[in-house]
Amino acid sequence: MKNEKNFVEKRSGMIEREAKPRTSGINYVRAPKILGQNFADFLNCYSALTDIVKLGTNQLTFIPEKEIKKAIQRSHDQEVLIALGNPIMDQALSAGSKAAMEVINYAAGLGVDVMEISVIARAIDDEDLAELLEYIKNKGMKPLVECGLSFAHEPVVDGRTFAKRKKVQAKRALENGAWKILVEAEGVFENVKSGEERWDFVDDFTADFEVRDLMFEADNQDVMSYYVNAYGPKVNVLIDYSQVMQIEAARRGYGPCTLTWAKAAVFSKDGN
Repeated sequence: MKNEKNFVEKRSGMIEREAKPRTSGINYVRAPKILGQNFADFLNCYSALTDIVKLGTNQLTFIPEKEIKKAIQRSHDQEVLIALGNPIMDQALSAGSKAAMEVINYAAGLGVDVMEISVIARAIDDEDLAELLEYIKNKGMKPLVECGLSFAHEPVVDGRTFAKRKKVQAKRALENGAWKILVEAEGVFENVKSGEERWDFVDDFTADFEVRDLMFEADNQDVMSYYVNAYGPKVNVLIDYSQVMQIEAARRGYGPCTLTWAKAAVFSKDGN
């Protein structure tokens, strides 16, 4: 499916989306746990709204490789990129450079387009990260660097977040070839009590970045709506496959809740 419009969309007053391939307004979508026909049905319905599908480590572990390859081919046939998420790279990096290269080479051989690298789940020097990013790029894949407020498996403690260090690390990663920076939800609004969300971290962390260089994990309709309000309808987000319609509604000023209703706006001197 290549950016096809249905009867309603052709006649609605909603904002039109840029055609794929997009450089902003990217929907980075976690794949359904069950692939096969279930995944094919998802692509048939939503491939025009899905830029990247993220396969998880457990899927690579428990689903036969031939089915993984079918899912990747189906995605590419419908102009959807494939990403490989953690913890497979976390585990490989802990095992050493040889193990990490083996995983990267395997992913490239499968046809993976985007590799996630976490600098909050693993502690890595800037120089080593730069070499890792270069290795991934040389294999034909885009490195996506995950950063955030909370170090993995650690509580958020004021005065011990190393927020300035994380911002510098993310900037250096972009300078050294990272495709985008993924802002992790943990500690911001995930596993946080209501009223104690840390949007201040997101605001401070992202203030000096170009929005197109960032990706935000947005796991419920209020969160995705906050991000659209703050960064505009072309913000890049990581969402569950069940939320594609919600984020598209938010991008076009058509919901999914009153936070974004009729607020989305775009302009291009080309009239597109």
